[in-house]
Amino acid sequence: MKVYPKIPRYDHPVVPEDYFETDDLVLVEKFDGSSFRFTLYDERYADAYPNLVTEHADGDGSLVFGTRKSIRGSHRDDLSEIDGALHRAVRCLREGVDTESLRTLHNEYGCPLVVYAENMVYSTLDYGYTERAIPALIGFDVLPCDAIEHINPHGNPYEETHAGFLDIDAVQTILDRIRLADAPREHALVPATILEQPGSTFDPKNYEFPTSSLADETRVEGVIVRSDSRERRVKVVREAFEELNREQFGTRPEEANSGAAYVVATYCTPGRIRKQVREMVIEENREFGLHLNDDLHERVVEDIWAENWQELMGLDRSFTPSEMYPLVAKRCITELRKMETNAELNDADPTDIWRHLS
Repeated sequence: MKVYPKIPRYDHPVVPEDYFETDDLVLVEKFDGSSFRFTLYDERYADAYPNLVTEHADGDGSLVFGTRKSIRGSHRDDLSEIDGALHRAVRCLREGVDTESLRTLHNEYGCPLVVYAENMVYSTLDYGYTERAIPALIGFDVLPCDAIEHINPHGNPYEETHAGFLDIDAVQTILDRIRLADAPREHALVPATILEQPGSTFDPKNYEFPTSSLADETRVEGVIVRSDSRERRVKVVREAFEELNREQFGTRPEEANSGAAYVVATYCTPGRIRKQVREMVIEENREFGLHLNDDLHERVVEDIWAENWQELMGLDRSFTPSEMYPLVAKRCITELRKMETNAELNDADPTDIWRHLS
């Protein structure tokens, strides 16, 4: 399975100036989750699959799944072997996808299909995960395997096109056919919401973002403006979401307004925080919870110094080490909350969340 082409922002240089004058523009809600894709392993088309798909398949009828860059396994695998952040998505493959309908579609298209979806885990926007049932997967694109070679595999990822991807009507039809309507909503696959089809009258600078189809009180992250005739997708993200995203994940190093903020943005990664959490819970037998941050943030700072002190001493900017602590504490409490919420969502141990995805 080829990775999904990276979608440029509307103000990115690769977006043609006349793109928003295209007659077939469609606005699709952009959901805030994590990239996911799957394909049905169909022995009749064994030669059509990349080797990695064949290796991960557990026989004919396996739904082989992955994140944006890696194939992660089959829906028949034991959940204990799968990262905790993917458990709900895998349950969706087991309970919410009609494999026989997908096999029939292989006949119609003459090759296997790759379905792209958003794995609805808590990242930046909280759609009310603990208050309502949110679908596990939201599908938004389908790629026939025989078109994979059309995607540019090298160079600037923003220059990759969506050549070979099916048009929006075909995608919606396929998703409707393969989803099992009686699946529990929390384990359901649903098609992405089409907000409108403006034709060539879309103005990204003055667009008024609506509330999400998942929660009336939550405004959308943004929209994907797609054109099938131009074989492109363009992302328009609302400014308030970007601010919230910075608050959740910290500022980017290039946006840091102090030396300490630069160090934290560069070295206080989610993976580093999770590593310390796992040590505290698994190796030291401490109970998971937000209270861990009393010690966690200090341990993360110590870990940054232990592993990166040579780089820190050679930085071309000055910083006050004591100023790192409150910034790291804020990052740690955010990460703990996400681990806690996603563990509840996926019915998984908090230390298994993003265990293999760091």
